[in-house]
Amino acid sequence: MTKHQHIDILPLTRADHDRVRHIQVAPEQVVYCGTVDMAFASGEGGLDFYAIQEAGRAVGSFKIDLKYPQTYVFARAGDLGLRAFMVDQRVQGRGIGSGALRALPPLLRRTYPEAQALVLTVNMRNHAAVRTYLNCGFKDTREIHEGGLAGPQFVMRLDLLA
Repeated sequence: MTKHQHIDILPLTRADHDRVRHIQVAPEQVVYCGTVDMAFASGEGGLDFYAIQEAGRAVGSFKIDLKYPQTYVFARAGDLGLRAFMVDQRVQGRGIGSGALRALPPLLRRTYPEAQALVLTVNMRNHAAVRTYLNCGFKDTREIHEGGLAGPQFVMRLDLLA
């Protein structure tokens, strides 16, 4: 478990779905990150699940994709993918997402010592998320991923070797 301010990041298994099932984003955000049920329903392998906790209560979740470079042409060998990152709509705007993103590098360095970078795609229209990722150290690669369900996405990278 990693602590950053009041935020903990806890590894989950698919059997822990009930611990995060209550997390919901606003209806207009589902197109960007999906839902917790969608994340857990996927039979896709090579994914590690995590909960974002505040004061011991799950308030967000995300997946780390271990096979990102095999799936996306913009990803390089040694990259991890950040997918389905979401914070419950009832606690958005309190810095929980930023706190979790800032806590990720040390956690990822310990958990995946071979990893070189964390990569994500974010919809170009999701301005709040774009700002948050940039403020938390992600760099815009200037690459555009056209495969997003809601339209074109920026590709962002966070170096883990630093």
